[in-house]
Amino acid sequence: MKLLLIEDDRIVRIPVRDALRAGGYSVTECSDGGAALRAVASEAYDIVLTDIRLPGLDGLSLFRSIRQTQPDVAVLLMTAFADADVAVTVMREGARDYIVKPFEIEELVLRIGRVRQELEFRRQMEVGGASDQQPRHPIRGISAAVRRLLDSVEAAAVSDVSVVLTGETGTGKDLCARVIHERSRRASKPFVAVNCAAIPESLFEAELFGHEKGAFTGADRRRTGRFEAANGGTIFLDEVAELSPASQAKLLRVLESGSFEPVGSSRATRVDVRVISATNRDLQAEMEKGTFRKDLFFRLNVIDITTPPLRDRRADIPVLVRDFLAEISARQGRPVPALDPAAVAALATHDFPGNVRELLHALERAVAMSQGDVIRLCHLPPALGGGRPGDEATHEGIQPLAKAVEQFEQQYIRRALARVEGHRGRAAELLGISRKSLWERTRVGTEPEE
Repeated sequence: MKLLLIEDDRIVRIPVRDALRAGGYSVTECSDGGAALRAVASEAYDIVLTDIRLPGLDGLSLFRSIRQTQPDVAVLLMTAFADADVAVTVMREGARDYIVKPFEIEELVLRIGRVRQELEFRRQMEVGGASDQQPRHPIRGISAAVRRLLDSVEAAAVSDVSVVLTGETGTGKDLCARVIHERSRRASKPFVAVNCAAIPESLFEAELFGHEKGAFTGADRRRTGRFEAANGGTIFLDEVAELSPASQAKLLRVLESGSFEPVGSSRATRVDVRVISATNRDLQAEMEKGTFRKDLFFRLNVIDITTPPLRDRRADIPVLVRDFLAEISARQGRPVPALDPAAVAALATHDFPGNVRELLHALERAVAMSQGDVIRLCHLPPALGGGRPGDEATHEGIQPLAKAVEQFEQQYIRRALARVEGHRGRAAELLGISRKSLWERTRVGTEPEE
């Protein structure tokens, strides 16, 4: 990533340059505003880091000139305390951040790292171009974890054996099941989904195998069961680990014989059904505990596929955000909103324990809550640092953004402190800032340890 460093004080410039180069940035350095203008006129930069007081050209004028030449460049300011008002003015006009001198170089690198993360996130959201004209795979992502998942799904689709999908809630097991069916030779036949956790044991047979009229009280007509409805196609048994031992035995009998008797009938019904199961439990562990039948496990688990959690495929988050925002906005008949930097930072760093489903719901909420064409941190759910009373976006420009960035920082610092059990020294090291800086940012909050 290309960075232009503008600082007339060599004592400051050289250490900052060396630290940034060590961090993987391609750094061009200038000692005055005139040289900086010549640099941006001849080469494109991703980030500009500039002092406000420079010989020959003040920081505000330099910022405005740079934005005319390269309007998309991210500008960060280094400023003395006395120039804070100028920094706020520049922030109102679109600068990303500012840091007050004297500062810890580690903290400066951390601030620039956040901007770099935002830029990379936005670029990933824009990835595609002409390829977006091609039909997208229903399972979306560019990460190695998703590529492995796609390979497994496509291989399973070619065969006709039973598949077990395991993974955390919200990772897309149901989507994978549908893709396997739609890519298989059974694609023209029914896909029948069954939520095993929602079926009472007393109704299991009637739901899966159907019943005759008069088979029990309330059975006023014949009903086709799920297995018969799926004949020739695929039956998807979601949350299969929730089945009771008695229900497991009945399911096994059907899988072994390929036939069943509807409740109230002595007539055997044969079906040709492919079975795909899913669970967020470890079936192997459940089998070893005795809560899941071994014979049923081996019947179901011919091919096993694990859907990865979103925290293990972070490279996919920008792609999913882009696609989800487009789909949500299209449903509501409104333009696709942009994301402000604090919202980007929250989406990029959240662990998403609810996985893709949590991300989708967070964006649905954000689109509904945002009044304009920009999603701010306050529009996101509380778990991502948003949704606090009084955090409404206004037309004032910088105030909501500064407030949102501050709130995100506080949330992120609390997360770091929790990880190291409140030890401030270790938290500062984890965050890449000084202990003094951490103390200043958490003056209202947890007391430091003794």
